[in-house]
Amino acid sequence: MKILDPLLQAFVRTKYKRVAGMLADPIGCQDKLMHDFIAAARDTAFGKDHSFDTIKTYEDFKQRVPLRTYEQLLPYIERIKSGEKDILWKGRPAFLGKTSGTTSKTKFIPVTKESLKNHIGGGAYAPLTYSYKNNKLAFLKGKSLFFSDGHFFEDINGIKAAPISTIGNSCVPWWYKWLRLPSDEINAIPHYKERIDAMIDLAHNNDIRIIVAMPVWLLVFLRALKERTGKEFNELFPNFQLLILSGMDYEPFMPEIKKYINMPFDTFETYPSTEGLLAFQDRLTERGMQLILDNGIFFEFVEVNTLFTEQPKRVSLKEVQPGINYALVLNTNAGLWGYINGDTVRFKTVFPHRIEITGRIAQYISAFGEHVTVEETEKSIAETASECGATIVDYTVAPNIKDDGTLPYHEWFIEFGQAPANLIDFAARLDSQICARNFSYKDVVVHKAIEPLKITVVPNGGFETFLKISGKTGMQQKIPHARNDYQFAGQLKKALGI
Repeated sequence: MKILDPLLQAFVRTKYKRVAGMLADPIGCQDKLMHDFIAAARDTAFGKDHSFDTIKTYEDFKQRVPLRTYEQLLPYIERIKSGEKDILWKGRPAFLGKTSGTTSKTKFIPVTKESLKNHIGGGAYAPLTYSYKNNKLAFLKGKSLFFSDGHFFEDINGIKAAPISTIGNSCVPWWYKWLRLPSDEINAIPHYKERIDAMIDLAHNNDIRIIVAMPVWLLVFLRALKERTGKEFNELFPNFQLLILSGMDYEPFMPEIKKYINMPFDTFETYPSTEGLLAFQDRLTERGMQLILDNGIFFEFVEVNTLFTEQPKRVSLKEVQPGINYALVLNTNAGLWGYINGDTVRFKTVFPHRIEITGRIAQYISAFGEHVTVEETEKSIAETASECGATIVDYTVAPNIKDDGTLPYHEWFIEFGQAPANLIDFAARLDSQICARNFSYKDVVVHKAIEPLKITVVPNGGFETFLKISGKTGMQQKIPHARNDYQFAGQLKKALGI
């Protein structure tokens, strides 16, 4: 296989030139996208409604294009679904990307022929960067195992609708389908346990060198793999090299993952969404992701604490600063305009523009004025688990407010891989971690407005069972790590009888 190395190196160098060009002129890339998008959509319904023909600068753009949530964009999307064309983007979308949270209604995000490149082409940035910067080629000589939602489409007035991972899988080039597992036929198996079994049967007969997955579904696969085969991971896949994780901070789950993947491997992180692949980890030894700035998304950023005020602080890439928590706003070549996607990010550096995901606008707890963020919960549980020799499969947090006169508290629902020796000590340490990160939380605990947090242990496989009961068995589904109400927690308790 060494004979392939010069060819692979030449391929990587050639393909990486685009990434290098983006890094060399990030502001120019973004300016070009903004003007190209305005020109392309000038004669659409949205373009006419917002006077695209008068937009010359970013300041013009901000004045003409208001910030919008999905619900505020929905009237235009309903027109697309009803069969109209030239609404948000020229023509009709090639697909509608279906997305939903565990408790939210299904959303339909337009996916055009142009924006498909955001997903398919953008997916190459992470492995290209990994290979180019670290001179690693071995993972390119074998197969990749890609966890996606099932291969199921529905028809909405002639437009195919499916989760974005399904759409992306159906549109990748033929040569990549040969390198990627599982097949569309396996992804079309409706029962997810049968699909996992088929993935295992297929995978352990192939030279798997790269896995792309979300942590929760990766652990479902790894547990089933060990049970079905009775073999260690390194026996089955001796050439495995690269794990690409997405969807959430993977640090809390890494000790449990390493229990199963019992061999050295590299980890890269990506930031996929239904709107496009937004960013990718660009340094092997350091967390943080480089925004993809030349691939169909014009980014804007709003300081979170101003988002829903009369004068939100809305800036382009040119004006961002490190350390500020921003709400992410997307404008795409699928016709999303001023779209608040619900995520929050913080820049670790500018030039290069490297971010970390800090949470979701809707995922926080502030029932008592404490505003505990997802970022704070993820970092706190990861550090506490490390201190106590425990591993985490998944978790969620909610405020428990009783009507019997007792003090409320934050209730943590945790599924352990390796449980701590002393759960009371684990809870106390976790509470201390949150107090250290969030002075408002510490204040309400110290002054006995609320009790210290309490833990409800979720039984083994509990979150997987709950997702199954809820009908959320697509392998891009995830558990919300913080909710400001008890609705999700109540549904979880009822379903699992805990």
